[in-house]
Amino acid sequence: LGLSLEINKALNENAYKIPSKIQEKVIPLILEKKDVMARAQTGSGKTASFVLPILQLWNEKKYEGKAKIKVLLLTPTRELALQVSQSFELFSKYLEKKPKLVTIIGGKSIGDQLLDIQKGCDIVVATTGRLNDILDKKQMNLSALEFFVLDEADRMLDMGFIPAVKRIVRAAPPKSDRQTLMFSATFSYDVLNLAQQ
Repeated sequence: LGLSLEINKALNENAYKIPSKIQEKVIPLILEKKDVMARAQTGSGKTASFVLPILQLWNEKKYEGKAKIKVLLLTPTRELALQVSQSFELFSKYLEKKPKLVTIIGGKSIGDQLLDIQKGCDIVVATTGRLNDILDKKQMNLSALEFFVLDEADRMLDMGFIPAVKRIVRAAPPKSDRQTLMFSATFSYDVLNLAQQ
């Protein structure tokens, strides 16, 4: 699928041998820098389908200087946020330069999370509610954002997070400057409407 030797080494170490259907379809599209909407159930391998190509593209760029937020990934729950963060750490294990990752979830000190962001980070994995709390404090800069990922968009809708998601989108750079990836188990009218916006 066009992934580096370092990423493949991490995949082999974790018994990832054959890509799932969603990985086979989505990874090449993300590597081609296309926006993607994908229908995926939990357990389909969807997390790797966006984590792997994002790491590949991030690693190819060889950024210099203080880390700026290039990847923002929103999830509806803290459990999912922790799982996605773990995947980023797992698959970047052998990269020469590892991305700086910050996980922003409720139940942890917002002060510590703000400090981690201000020190510089490449990837932010966040729950929608806590990210809005941080945006309220005006201490987060999304101007360098290159990837915006919505995971389990239908669950966000069910949990009433869509106004918060729209607010986060307004804080991000214009659509032409970033890749947008949306994963959802279903594509209801409301989810499609959100994608269009």
